[in-house]
This record gives sequence, C-alpha cells and structure tokens, in this order.
Amino acid sequence: MPTERSSTTQEAQFYVTVKVFGALRDRFGAGAREISLHPPGTLRGLLSALSVAVPDLVPKLEEGLADGYLNVLVNGRNATFLDNLDTILDAGDTVAFLPPVGGG
Repeated sequence: MPTERSSTTQEAQFYVTVKVFGALRDRFGAGAREISLHPPGTLRGLLSALSVAVPDLVPKLEEGLADGYLNVLVNGRNATFLDNLDTILDAGDTVAFLPPVGGG
C-alpha cells in the first residue's frame, strides 16, 4: 500500500539572512542571523518572524519604519523603492536594517 506523503509547513520554509547595524545590533544579539519564513515571504512576514525570534528588537524596527528613519535594504536595494513591507523575499535573500548614523 503506498504511503501518502503529508505536506507540512516545515517543508515549505526558506531562509533569509537578516543583518542589523548600529545600536539595534545589541538587541539583535549578532551581526547576522538566518530567519526562516513561509512562502510567500515578505518584509511584513519577516517582521512577524522576528517578533518571535527577537521580541525586543521588533518594536524598535517598527518605530523606525513608521517614523521613516530606518532604512531597509533587500539585497542592497532600498525597500522604499521596491514594495516597502510588501516586498517579496526569496530563499537566500539578505535583508539589512540600517538605523541613521550620526557624527561628523
């Protein structure tokens, strides 16, 4: 008798690399992490996944995004010029959160 292969959400997962810079890096706990997403993955879905993985970080990210001072790059391209939080993410993508840098 053939066995039926069950479809699980774990099979559909894919990974993106998340990098956080500046003062936000302390909350992230590392320079970069691999975060798993379920298709279709978006930046909005990534924030949701991060809220589970790093709950202290997400409020700061959301605040920075709402206030417009946090830059988000997807594979080096500013998400503002893509689809913002609806930007589609694919396996192997790199997402970087860049807070403003002061100095001079």
